[in-house]
Amino acid sequence: MDEAFDIVVVGGGHNALVAAAYLASASLSVAVLERCAALGGDAATEELTLPGFRHDVAASAHTVFQQNPIVRDDDLGLLSYGLRYQRPDPVFVLPFADGESIVMHRDPDRTAQEIGRYDARDGAAYIELLAQWRLLAPLQGEERSRPPMTPEEFARHWRGGPLGDEGLRLRMASAVEVIRERFSHPRVLAFLYWASTLTFEAIDEAGTGLLPFSLTAGRQQYSWTTPEGGSGALPDALARLITERGGRIETRADVTSILVAGGRATGVETRDGRRFLARHAVVTGQHVTELPESLPDGAIDDETLGYIRRWKAGLTMFVAHYALQRAPRYRVRGGEQAAVAMGALASEEALERNLAAFRLGQVTTHEPFLLAINSSLVDPSRAPQGQHTLKLISIQPYGLAGGPARWDHEKEGVARAMLDAYLPLTTNLSRGDILAQALESPLDLERRNGNNFRGSGHGGSSQFGQYGYYRPAPRWNAYRTPVAALYLTGSTTHPGGSVSGFPGRNAAQAVLADLGIALEDVTACWRRS
Repeated sequence: MDEAFDIVVVGGGHNALVAAAYLASASLSVAVLERCAALGGDAATEELTLPGFRHDVAASAHTVFQQNPIVRDDDLGLLSYGLRYQRPDPVFVLPFADGESIVMHRDPDRTAQEIGRYDARDGAAYIELLAQWRLLAPLQGEERSRPPMTPEEFARHWRGGPLGDEGLRLRMASAVEVIRERFSHPRVLAFLYWASTLTFEAIDEAGTGLLPFSLTAGRQQYSWTTPEGGSGALPDALARLITERGGRIETRADVTSILVAGGRATGVETRDGRRFLARHAVVTGQHVTELPESLPDGAIDDETLGYIRRWKAGLTMFVAHYALQRAPRYRVRGGEQAAVAMGALASEEALERNLAAFRLGQVTTHEPFLLAINSSLVDPSRAPQGQHTLKLISIQPYGLAGGPARWDHEKEGVARAMLDAYLPLTTNLSRGDILAQALESPLDLERRNGNNFRGSGHGGSSQFGQYGYYRPAPRWNAYRTPVAALYLTGSTTHPGGSVSGFPGRNAAQAVLADLGIALEDVTACWRRS
């Protein structure tokens, strides 16, 4: 039997849910259809190792999300639906093999002192980096909160800021260039290179120049923003908001086709043959590479199809989840330190080797880039009493010699090598402390969630960001597809990956504008209430 709604939303990832939340708050009838048993996509929390150990399947820190008006201004009342965050101190630690370290504290002056132990000029440059970001942040905020600009608009936008031409240059530079211009000590370079890679973009590519500013300043302001109860607390809160405002959410509802009539999206059909009709719009959170398979032949023009076929993943990941007997403590100068997040990057040369190997399709096991996350340190609900979760991430290529399927034979060895690099940086862990593990290669990540295209959960390569992150093909305006009434959201739309909610909010704004509804009218209503 057919059912009709004002809006049908395909997918239950956090951006699709953010879009649905805004649309439901505009008194539109909304149906959200998610193929999996649980909502969240890459912002989900599951028992991956043992009962009682709750692991974030992908995203763990919601730092960028704090800058979205849905949290910053609570412009839908979302914070009343049980969403709470921990902001730990220290933010993260970066230990080195010889016992030296750099610790990011919540207090930026303490972080600068850590850096200044190696070079006083670098410590002062860090404070200046944060000060300069305060001039650039409003420009980036405006860029994120609207559809991608044309090249001309983009240049005017950045040149029109407080730094003039220098602002545009920084936006278009690589992160490596920006860091090298300001800092000199090898340990400080490693600290900033690691911190700038946390959105898994290749920081030696053009268009990444703001990452040393935004990622360090964001962590300084919001810390390693850890959602209580797991990353899945965000989709859970959004789902409660949507249903309370009249929306309907179905899981295990696998959308196989988007219905099109007269060049216009009219609804969707699920694998079990049900049809959900859309009076006004279909909003899909699919990865852009999956979209053509859902549409009738000829629905998308050849130019756009060519763009989709050329889509390139960003840096791809290998992830190991562990159930631990105890919380790790890390070697730092003068002692040891527990921390929610820990990084490992031996040197500038190690970064260069990691990126070079990645581009050649080679696994990196010597001095790998590592990110370790111990969320249970500040959120005891993640594990049984006294025990802990650990997530260990490295940059590894999807396409190995012999094809991606080789990962099914290689991942155990890669996990052992990651542990060989990680454990010596702790003071109290050994393999005997590991109760269970769950390993996910880049291929496994793609199998888990089609939006993890080639093992990347962060959208696409920064090469598409020359005039704003992930700028669509020239005839494809952001969020509005070549099919009338069909809108796209998610990590392959502006401003890209991470848990930011901006693609969801921006997509909702596009739908509302086309319906003659001002976003400000919607948010004003819920802020007042």
